Amino acid sequence: MKRTFTGLAALLIAAGTASCLQTVRIDGGDGGCPIVVAPGATEAEQSAARELAHWLGRAGGGPFPVTDAAPARGPAIVLAHDPALAAEESRIRTTADGRILISGGRPRGVLYGAYGLLEDQLGFRWYTKDAVRVPPAAALALPAGLDVRTKPPLEYREVFWTEAFDGDWAARNRLNSNSARLEPRHGGRVRYGAFVHTFERILSAEEHFDAHPEWFSLVKGKRVKTHTQLCLTHPEVRRRAIEAVRGWIRANPDATLFSVSQNDWLNPCECPACKAIDDAEGSHAGTMIDFVNHVAAAIAKDHPNVAIDTLAYQYTRKPPRTVRPLPNVVVRLCSIECCFAHPLDGCPETTNTSFLEDLRGWNRLTNRLYVWDYTTDFAHYLLPFPNLDVLDDNVRTFASNGVGGLFEQGNYSGGGGGELSELRSWVLAKLLWDPSRDGDALIREFVTGAYGPAAPAVQRYLDLRRETARRAGNHVRIFDGFTRPDLAAADLRAWDAALAEAERAAAGDSARAARVERLRMPVWYAQVMQAAEPQEIIGAASRRLAAAARANKLTHFRESSRGLDHELRQLDIAAARKPVAAPAGVVRGEDHRFSLYRDGDLVERVTDPAAEDGVAVRLTGRTTEWAVQWRPGTNAPAVRTLLRARIRVEKKGDAGGAFSAGVYDTETKKGLAHLQVDARAVADAAYRDFEIGPFDLTPTAYMWIAPRDNATSVPAIFIDRMDLVPAAK
Repeated sequence: MKRTFTGLAALLIAAGTASCLQTVRIDGGDGGCPIVVAPGATEAEQSAARELAHWLGRAGGGPFPVTDAAPARGPAIVLAHDPALAAEESRIRTTADGRILISGGRPRGVLYGAYGLLEDQLGFRWYTKDAVRVPPAAALALPAGLDVRTKPPLEYREVFWTEAFDGDWAARNRLNSNSARLEPRHGGRVRYGAFVHTFERILSAEEHFDAHPEWFSLVKGKRVKTHTQLCLTHPEVRRRAIEAVRGWIRANPDATLFSVSQNDWLNPCECPACKAIDDAEGSHAGTMIDFVNHVAAAIAKDHPNVAIDTLAYQYTRKPPRTVRPLPNVVVRLCSIECCFAHPLDGCPETTNTSFLEDLRGWNRLTNRLYVWDYTTDFAHYLLPFPNLDVLDDNVRTFASNGVGGLFEQGNYSGGGGGELSELRSWVLAKLLWDPSRDGDALIREFVTGAYGPAAPAVQRYLDLRRETARRAGNHVRIFDGFTRPDLAAADLRAWDAALAEAERAAAGDSARAARVERLRMPVWYAQVMQAAEPQEIIGAASRRLAAAARANKLTHFRESSRGLDHELRQLDIAAARKPVAAPAGVVRGEDHRFSLYRDGDLVERVTDPAAEDGVAVRLTGRTTEWAVQWRPGTNAPAVRTLLRARIRVEKKGDAGGAFSAGVYDTETKKGLAHLQVDARAVADAAYRDFEIGPFDLTPTAYMWIAPRDNATSVPAIFIDRMDLVPAAK
């Protein structure tokens, strides 16, 4: 196809001439501005015409007829494919005879050009599914001589929040997410045929380990079956990986990305062949990229349009010294360890400075660099997460360091409703389309557009939150608890007061009132979980939160949730907790301050009349995981210390172990104290204090308690609290 508009007269650009939207009657007139779609237009290009007709009609009231025959003269909006433009590139022009020309590449260029006209030029907005800005008819005007060409700097843009999965919303905000419900009428999506953590799909240890342990990780001299990776240098593993990917491609012919990536745990292979490569490359990414390159080279022969995606994640995050990813390999770097209260580029924490080093290192090695980024607290989806100041800075850091695709992970549960989910989804969508946008301006625009008369109070709430986080200055990570310095009880009260005012201002508009209520839920959640307020405040917050969660059809309060009913039971338990004061000089860790690993499976909070505060943590006896951990942080006494844990054991016999407890320093990677208790040494169902230590407590230490995998004799243990007390000299 030539770079012309088939069937249309030559259209010239001339200054000083009115555009279609300056002359057409859109207030219920005769529809003098047709929207022209070329014969043979794709489904997405036809959808672009329908979207223009719909939204312009809503603004002006009059019909905008869609046709494939351009009028001989006069105003028209003309849509056409231009093969000289890239897949998502568009061009908008106004002409001397009052026409608007929208051209674009395929599959999404014309559609994005239509949305560019509506959003960038005319002021339409799609903040949420039910919060839309439609400008008045008088605003529908374009300057004469307009010629705007737009191409997004990021080829892959995924906002992985439930609220961003709606196909219409995602397309209108120009996301091409793998997970959004984007159909052919939306121009499709950037599609993964196999998404992430695929080693188990390539070769299942459950299926193959017993016959072929050599295919799996050698760790400390032993092949491991549980939580294993693949032996990346084994010829048969490589052959089977290629065959697996070929099978995925046959099953997903429209996908262009297939992930060949490590399972979501540690244990890389340390066999001599793998170790030799990793030692030479200074990173386990050495064997990973060598392995993925081998697969990618085989796939490229028959599928030149397919790329093989892999992770630079945890033990593979550091780039290798010399091995370079092939051109059809996408490296997806993960920021999971970082602090997100401060910019990735600018925070002095070693987690952030080392991540920046790795980002720059991968940028030097590859032209196909993606990033998997994190934008919520995955242990508490509803907990206020202080990253509003850094969303734009971080996206710009990625874009300026060669990143071509961004995956922004948030609350992706079926019910959605994570903290600030609607605001973050929209702001991130705008930043991924144009990283130069100012995050603060975007936040303020969203608040005005989504909350109407409640906007001033909502904005005050957000300003208070951001100022509190700046003042506190603490680092925040994606599995933090609810006792952070930026979540002080007094601040939560001030935030809730601002939102109560917003709720009053939104009264009478059910959609706005529901949005404000969703803003209040995280404040209530923090108040209930902290248990720092009087019982009547906690009880009221718990009741309102439960009602709002049901009304909004939430399904998860955390990534590992067992469902809403379980979450609401936990709220009832938290609200039932009775305050118990700690003795002078003692730093107390009650159950609500513990981090729980596999909450609802290995461990859960329960009501327990025998516990002093009426609530305890129950650990099943069928594991040895350190499933209960407590990080006292800066509140820990800087003296020789003793850990005292109040524990009771549910017994069925005296054989074997009951539990272990200890103190571990994450900085030195050493245990500071340890206690092991046998079943015969404890009475059944009676709480008693167990002492662990003494030890020199460090700011990077945490306390842990674990069963002994002896459920036959000890079905469960219950933990009431942990205390740090000064040790006798």
